[in-house]
Amino acid sequence: MKGKMLASVLALCLFLGISAADFTLHIYGNADMDDVIDEIDIEYARGIMDGTQDMTDLADVNGDGKVDDEDIRLTEEIINGTATEIKVIDSDGNAVAVKVPVERIVIYNHQCAEILQILNAADKVTGVRDTFERQGSRFPEICKKKNIGNGADVDIEAIVSLDPDLIIAYTFYPTKEDLDEKLPSKIPVLRIDCAGGGPCGIDSIRDCVSILGYLLEARGEAKKYQEWHDRYVDAVETRTSGIPEEERVRVYLESTPEGSETISSRTAIGKNHPAGNLIELAGGVNVAVGHLPLYMETDEEYGEIETEWVLEQNPGVIVGRAMGSGVRPYENEDDSLLRGYADDSLLRGYADEIRSLPGFDGVDAVKNDRIYIITNDHAVTPNYPSALLLLAKWFYPEVFEDLNPKEAHREYLEMMGISKDLADKNTFYYPEVA
Repeated sequence: MKGKMLASVLALCLFLGISAADFTLHIYGNADMDDVIDEIDIEYARGIMDGTQDMTDLADVNGDGKVDDEDIRLTEEIINGTATEIKVIDSDGNAVAVKVPVERIVIYNHQCAEILQILNAADKVTGVRDTFERQGSRFPEICKKKNIGNGADVDIEAIVSLDPDLIIAYTFYPTKEDLDEKLPSKIPVLRIDCAGGGPCGIDSIRDCVSILGYLLEARGEAKKYQEWHDRYVDAVETRTSGIPEEERVRVYLESTPEGSETISSRTAIGKNHPAGNLIELAGGVNVAVGHLPLYMETDEEYGEIETEWVLEQNPGVIVGRAMGSGVRPYENEDDSLLRGYADDSLLRGYADEIRSLPGFDGVDAVKNDRIYIITNDHAVTPNYPSALLLLAKWFYPEVFEDLNPKEAHREYLEMMGISKDLADKNTFYYPEVA
C-alpha cells in the first residue's frame, strides 16, 4: 500500500509540475485532490458514490476500501473544525493518523520549526533536537524547549517523558529504525519535507504548510504564507518562462565540500535537491544534473564530482551553498565565512576558496565575477521564495531589476514573528544585491 501511495504522490507531482498555481493537499477527505478541503469535496465524494466521478486516493477517509456516508461525515468534520483525527500522507508516502487538536510537539526538523512559528504554534513545542538551543535568533521561543538530544542517538525515554501528540522529523533523520520502531504505537511520527526537495519541488513545502495548518487549527496563517509564496514565485516563473533555452545561464551548483580532497573533488548538487530546484526555478541550467549519485534513500542528486569535470563544463555562474559548522546566518554577526578568508574561523571564505581552485581563473564564472554564495538556513527553507528572487536577480539582473529579495525576506521574518531587522545582516548570502 505504501509503495502504491508513494508512486501516486510522485506521479501527481510530476503531472502538476512545480507551478505555484496548483498543488494537492495530501489529507484524506480531499476527494477532488486540489489544495483545500471544502464542500466541493463533499460533492465529489457523492459523485464517486453514484458513479459519476472516479475514485481518488484521498476520498476514502476511514480506509475501509469504499466511499460512503461515513467518509462524507468525517470530511464535514474536517471542514467545520470538529474532527478528532486527521489522516495525512507524509513526504515518504506513508499514511499517518494524528489526533487533533495537536497540543504537544517534539521536533527534529529546523525548516518545519519555521513553519510552526509562521502558524503561531511555537508554544506547542515541548521538545527539540539539540541543535535548536544554539539558534536563539532564529527560534527565540522554541530554542528554550527541552533538549532531547540528537537524531543519531535517539533518546526514546526523553521523548516519551514529554507525552507528545506528534513528532515532526526529516524524511531520513532520525532513521525509522532509531525512532519510529522504538516508540509506543500511539505516538505518530510525521516525516515531511519542508525544504522543497524531490520531484514535487516547492509544492512539497506548500503541502506541508497546509497540512500543519489543518493539524494545528491555523488555516488562516497557512493561507497567509501561501499568498506570500505565490506572489513571488509567480513573478519569477512568469519572467523566466520568456527566456529562450539557449540564453539561459549555465550554473554549477555545489555545497560546502564534504570530501577529504577538496581541491581534486567537490560536493555537487543536482536534480531534485531543494537547492537544485531553486536553480531551475530561477531560470538556470544546472550542469551537474544527471552526473551525480542519489543521496541516501532519497531521489535527490548529491555527491562528489571531479574538479576537472567542472573546469571542462566552464559554467557561466557558480553557486555555492554554505552550510555546516559555524554557518548559522541568523546567529552569525558578519559575512566573513561567505566572503573572504576569516582568520578566526575554521572555515575559509567560501567564495575565495572557489576562486582559488587550480585552473578556475580561466572559468567564465570566475573571470566575470559571477560566484554567488547562499546559505542553507536562508535558501533551503520555507523562505525559499526570497532566495528565489535573489538567484533570479543574480542570474538575470536586468529582467529582475525591480524585485527586492531582502524585502521579501523581511516579510517572511515578520510572518515568523521574529525581528525583521535580521534580514539586514550581511550573513545570509554573498554578494549583496541592490
